[in-house]
Amino acid sequence: MKWRTYLSLARRIAKRTFYVIACSIGIYFAIVLVGLLPVNNDFLESDQGVEIWVISNAVHSDFVLPLETEWMDWREYFSSDSFTKPLSEMTHCAIGWGDRGFFVETPTWADLKIATAVNALAWPSGSCVHVDLTKIEHLQNAVSVRISVQQYKDLVAYVQKSFRLENGKPIRIANAGYGDTDAFFEARGTYHVFNTCNCWIGNGLQAAGVRTGWFTPLPKTVFLHLPK
Repeated sequence: MKWRTYLSLARRIAKRTFYVIACSIGIYFAIVLVGLLPVNNDFLESDQGVEIWVISNAVHSDFVLPLETEWMDWREYFSSDSFTKPLSEMTHCAIGWGDRGFFVETPTWADLKIATAVNALAWPSGSCVHVDLTKIEHLQNAVSVRISVQQYKDLVAYVQKSFRLENGKPIRIANAGYGDTDAFFEARGTYHVFNTCNCWIGNGLQAAGVRTGWFTPLPKTVFLHLPK
């Protein structure tokens, strides 16, 4: 009977789909495990230089950098109208790169939609940069590391390459933000499961010569090789 033929076909499709998904997940986590191997094994914290932080929540990581140093003034980099709160009231900025839809549409976990999360993970999507003004005493789940001046310059160059610019300034995304201390900006790069927000942090640490895993798609993998 035809219905038995259809049922048998459906079972074969379901079984093959399950195998494909299971194999894909297995391969991905195998790559994650291999990615835990560190790079920049000769890294030593600098006695002088610049202290930076890496912060994380359950899914996302950010760099936290001084707003102003002798070698970089982020106050001058962003347009004066990028933030509602005056930059002079804060000392640091948290900078993170990630999936545009997830970032902009999910200010809190209560706002998370399954479709948004699936879209971010299932296929390549657009990206943006989130910048939040802060102070050191406000940081949670943070690890600090002191890097040399040259390493800081290399990190700054890496971060700046992620912004799309207009007249030399990052392009702010209108009507996007969580409060008066943050803003979203147009970004370069495509987000996907092999290039996540945490990969962006790991790649930045690599660019700065800091010891880290060579593949860091998860927030915990970002912290694994940082000084405790």
